[in-house]
Amino acid sequence: MLNYDFPLSPKARTYLKFEKVFSAAAENSQVGTVPETMCLLRCIVDYLDLVDGSGSIKVEVLKDLERCDSRMRVWLQDPEADKDFVGQLRERIAEARNVLDTFTRQRVVLQSDPIIELIKPRFHTPCGVNCFDTPLFTFWLQLPHEERLRTVKAWLHELDCLRIPITTVLYLWRLCSDPQKRVAAQGFLQENANNCDLISISYDPASVRGYPVVSGFQSRINIHFLPYEKGAPVGDIDFELAYIRSDLS
Repeated sequence: MLNYDFPLSPKARTYLKFEKVFSAAAENSQVGTVPETMCLLRCIVDYLDLVDGSGSIKVEVLKDLERCDSRMRVWLQDPEADKDFVGQLRERIAEARNVLDTFTRQRVVLQSDPIIELIKPRFHTPCGVNCFDTPLFTFWLQLPHEERLRTVKAWLHELDCLRIPITTVLYLWRLCSDPQKRVAAQGFLQENANNCDLISISYDPASVRGYPVVSGFQSRINIHFLPYEKGAPVGDIDFELAYIRSDLS
């Protein structure tokens, strides 16, 4: 199944961008090749830019963690609830809160690191990362792999203060969502979004040779499936749609 998330609030858009950064950083954390290393550094730079552009990120994440914990306490009152599982979720929320407390906008390790300091502006220049413009980085690349991994571990540790809380919030949002079957008549669907933060679309790409284009906001959405091959006919499309809310209702 192909899953496609679309944010309907600025907060959800920011969370999804952070999630993408964290996922790509984890995938390239072994820096076994130069392309992996470049992708990881791009993630670090994107993280710093996202932090700089998200003025109230710590406050927003803390509020969402508190909403999630309130929902878990309600679940505990349900006699049919798996209390052990809910307890594990609350422990995860508590850990996320503790980690979030360590977040400050001035990430000293990242902002003072000579490699990142050198590379960050070079991403804005075509072919800016090369041996004659970035000799320090060229030297670092030839260091033993284990030594480079120690550097990467320190970088990724700095990301954890937001990675753990944000991924926890998104996990609980999705856990509390209820995907429903939908049919896009001739590839199109319009619905009320009921003040959602984001929607999740799931479908089988083997049977649907197309992709969804979403427009809308927190109260109303339009989903339009476009064919992969330009001009190809679009029939009725079966898919699943989940409305995901920060209040977990």
